[in-house]
Amino acid sequence: MSERSGLLRLRAGQVRAGTRCLVRDLRLDLDPGQRWALIGRNGAGKSTLLRVLCGLIEPGQASLELAGEPLRGMSPARQARLRAYMPALPHDRFGIAVLDALMLGQREPDEQRALHWLQAVDAQELARRSLLRLSSGERQRVALAQALAQESALLLLDEPVSFQDPRHQASLARLLREHVAPGGARAMVFSAHDLNWVAAVATHVLALLPDGAWTAGEASQVLCESTLRRAYDCAWQRIDRPGRGVLWVAQD
Repeated sequence: MSERSGLLRLRAGQVRAGTRCLVRDLRLDLDPGQRWALIGRNGAGKSTLLRVLCGLIEPGQASLELAGEPLRGMSPARQARLRAYMPALPHDRFGIAVLDALMLGQREPDEQRALHWLQAVDAQELARRSLLRLSSGERQRVALAQALAQESALLLLDEPVSFQDPRHQASLARLLREHVAPGGARAMVFSAHDLNWVAAVATHVLALLPDGAWTAGEASQVLCESTLRRAYDCAWQRIDRPGRGVLWVAQD
């Protein structure tokens, strides 16, 4: 990967979960306009790596930069301007209204902009409802709207469509492609298990492999039968659909 500074630059000797090494000697560079997918089996380290990129976990022997600046020592306000994080499972303790939750995450609370992002994720009808009275799919779309409402340069999204029905999976794929467009100023890193959704959204893929290994590059290169077999320990069938892209099917 490129040695030049982009929107995000990570060099990590090891990323660990307790005594287990999830990934070693990781080199990751993100430039504006890129949409990176993290793929790998359960427990491979996707969520942990997203927390590292967000600055919530500091691995040993690591260097992390946002917009050319070291994250270590950067003020929380500066970090919020540069990146927004969506966890896989938000934990709500207070029954505040959805709209208020979005406005709390904005640098300058703006009700109309907050409503705009709720509408973008098809959650405008939830604006006055309590966070504690949402279904899993509704809460997930609200969490995505909260991240988008920060209007940061970098989106870090953990399983953004795992609870979504097919219609919302398709509409959110379109939204994220438009929001983080090639040639634009934004970038995105997201984790997902649905490889066909990944193929529809990602420009680049980082595959977490067994024993701390990894491979990364353009999505068309990383999404191949040999890499997917190593990543998931199962065979894959590739189905080419002219004019509709590739369909990946896991085999027993």
